[in-house]
Amino acid sequence: MRRVLAMAGLNLLQIFRDRSELVAVIVLPLVLTWVFGAAFGTGGGGARPIVVPVADLDDTVYSARIVRAIDEPDYYEALRVSEASARKLVADGQASVAVIVPAGFGKRLEDDETARIYVVRDPASASSQTVVQIVDGAATRVAASAEAARVAVSALRGVEEFEHVFTYADGQWSPEPPVGVEARFVLASAARENELKAPPNTQYSLGFTVFFVTMVALGSAGGILEEREIGTLRRLLSAPLGRWQILLGKSLGVAFVASFEAAMLVGFGATMFGVEWGSDPLPVAMLLFSLVLAATGLGVMLSAIVRTRGQMSALTPVVSTAFAMLGGCYWPIEVTSPFMQQVAKLTPTGWAMLGLKDVVARGLGLQAALLPSVVLLGFAGVTLAIGIPRLKLE
Repeated sequence: MRRVLAMAGLNLLQIFRDRSELVAVIVLPLVLTWVFGAAFGTGGGGARPIVVPVADLDDTVYSARIVRAIDEPDYYEALRVSEASARKLVADGQASVAVIVPAGFGKRLEDDETARIYVVRDPASASSQTVVQIVDGAATRVAASAEAARVAVSALRGVEEFEHVFTYADGQWSPEPPVGVEARFVLASAARENELKAPPNTQYSLGFTVFFVTMVALGSAGGILEEREIGTLRRLLSAPLGRWQILLGKSLGVAFVASFEAAMLVGFGATMFGVEWGSDPLPVAMLLFSLVLAATGLGVMLSAIVRTRGQMSALTPVVSTAFAMLGGCYWPIEVTSPFMQQVAKLTPTGWAMLGLKDVVARGLGLQAALLPSVVLLGFAGVTLAIGIPRLKLE
């Protein structure tokens, strides 16, 4: 058994000896996971606030109330700029919306004239529409406070300045407005709530882990064909090893490389994106172990079917990418049609994603990992049973 393990470990060592292997197994997966996670991760906790350029040309207590309204939500941050900069940022696509409070805004309020606030926005941006609603609500509040101040100043016959009365009236809205609307999400389950609260990059951390474990396993299995072509496997037959020991060692080597890939991407997702891979270690380990065996079985079976390393190299990206797309690695499978969601269950990647999302993103625990693990182990058993006996050593 020690010789079998030594033969398997050699596959893992080759990653660090060959620069092309180093790029394919380590550099490329980490870079793509980071790029997609950073660029397309949305929703969930930890999202950065959207910067809203604000040009406050009035600089009065009235305009300050508008700016504070934009800053109050956690998901928006007002950035003080000039009017020209505000318009240019939106025109250049660097900001989806900008707010301009013109000079004289406060004076028009005091004189009971129409005062306007300008919002420059990208019509295709949903967040810009939200800013319009925030500014509209703030404007309504300012108008109401100004009207109250106007009545009070008239009753006091000008004893108090309009600005002071306005500040007092506006303060009566705090901490809550007299009439408010409270919106709540109605969620089908606590699991869905957990998924919404998960870090925004969870989908990509899970998806690219499943995808690259599959692809790397297939690529590593192609190394068996390369060794057969250069005669390495033939020379092993002269060693004191049985045919089944050699085949087992080579298959374990594929599993070792896939396990390394899984561990690396799990650590990367937890460190870079804050994905809670370690929140429930046992079901996560069970699912990843089952995925590694399933990917290994698929790689060994394909190596037994095709004739050359070139054919395997051409087949590897096609099969791994197709399984990733069908299994929901690139996008949430929930956004696809019911038919495609059923198709996903015909792939090992689909079952792996189902189990990992239930455990990591939804916090459902060990029970949610059982069925996907069993299916993946069954897939591994069938593919290994087909592939290992048909692998040729010469």
